[in-house]
Amino acid sequence: MMLFGKKPQAAPKKTAAQYILGISSCADGAAAAMLRDGKVLFSAFEPPPAPGCGAAAFPAGAVATALEKASEAEGEILGVKDMAAVAFCGKPQREYDRLRGEWLAAAPAGFGRFMETAPGAFNKRRLAGGLLAKELSAASWGEKPALLLYPEHQLCCAASAFYPSPFEDAAILSLDGPGEEACASISLGSGEKIKALRELICPDSPQALAGALTAYAGFGPESAWELFTAPPPADPARSAKYLAAMTGELAALREDGSLRLNKRYFKAAAGMKPDTARWRELFGLPARAGGPLAGAQLDFAAAARAAIEEIVFRLGAQAKRLTCSNNLCLCASSELKLAAEGKLKTAGLFSGTWSQPYSAPEGKAAGAALAARHIGLGMHRATAYGSRLGWGETPEQPLPEEAETPVKVQQAKPLAAGARLFYSAYFWAAVAPKGLNRRRSASAPQESGSFYAVRNSLYSTEDLRSPG
Repeated sequence: MMLFGKKPQAAPKKTAAQYILGISSCADGAAAAMLRDGKVLFSAFEPPPAPGCGAAAFPAGAVATALEKASEAEGEILGVKDMAAVAFCGKPQREYDRLRGEWLAAAPAGFGRFMETAPGAFNKRRLAGGLLAKELSAASWGEKPALLLYPEHQLCCAASAFYPSPFEDAAILSLDGPGEEACASISLGSGEKIKALRELICPDSPQALAGALTAYAGFGPESAWELFTAPPPADPARSAKYLAAMTGELAALREDGSLRLNKRYFKAAAGMKPDTARWRELFGLPARAGGPLAGAQLDFAAAARAAIEEIVFRLGAQAKRLTCSNNLCLCASSELKLAAEGKLKTAGLFSGTWSQPYSAPEGKAAGAALAARHIGLGMHRATAYGSRLGWGETPEQPLPEEAETPVKVQQAKPLAAGARLFYSAYFWAAVAPKGLNRRRSASAPQESGSFYAVRNSLYSTEDLRSPG
């Protein structure tokens, strides 16, 4: 039985099929996805620019390719005006406000972090101020979209995991990192509806802690899986000591899965990167630079694996308590997905599971389009609900056509000297003085039994309409 009532509306259709274009622009790259009658027809991403080259603002090449694929499927030339909606992942103005808050909190020490993030942040602000419509017009013969929507970042992540799943209802666990304010969320999906229940607010991110642990253990993002295939610890007692330090000193970890990072061991001015000197003091060993795991390094890696599994298990248990669902949909980084197959798998909390099937940038774009269809336009899901599924019993699902870097992608150029001068002047004239005043007047936060922000709100069409 449905947990939420449904009132589907008729969506505008200018073609035989309904097309929705989803767009994302994040730190891990920009992407576009084309939805045709609820199915992802095509998705493609453009890699992020190299350091010092600003940030990806609009995936023009991916959007052009997505429109070409839709035109081929329909048998006629389609532009953005023929889309039932165009959806952008995230609220650009709120994302800019979050980054500006980070600058103020770290100023004046965060000048390097500011220069790294300012181009992307100012692009976000411009997207909220009308640049997105102009970019769409430039990519589609001067046309304007009939409907432009802005689903929240965490909603896009939840939608990318839940809507393609075979479940009628499911707990949704999103551990994708910060967008507006939230860096993780627990939601409940039912039919076409998604209800946000709990959120963890940046910078207290499970993804940030997991990434720092895997990196200090000597594994990069592309080799995080090696952490979960590493041998057992050489000295279990020493490994247990490391685990206690990770879950008690690096972060305050609650039974409900909420956590708060210990800022003493992270460099806030550098985007919450680990303070390697203090980590070495805490654990008594340097960060591993490669080579086979042995001795204390092996014990640290085993403890890191156990810590990540414990974090995901507690989050999953909290999602189970809040939703009472037998199904789980997960959107997370590779190391957190692997952790879900560890302790969370053996615990048997859920009878069915589903992981977001796309790459990170494409998943956000696809999620934005899916949220626009089911929440913004109120359309029924096209997916046939499945029966109870066990771990490893994932149903067959055709994935969208994959593409390497789309054609007509312009490589980002290094920031011009004038732009760097502008950003520097803005930081020292506007950010640093306000940051100092803010730090002098700031009061210590109050500790509580949980670090969650409670939402308990059902997403509606109105939540998707504003860019901030």
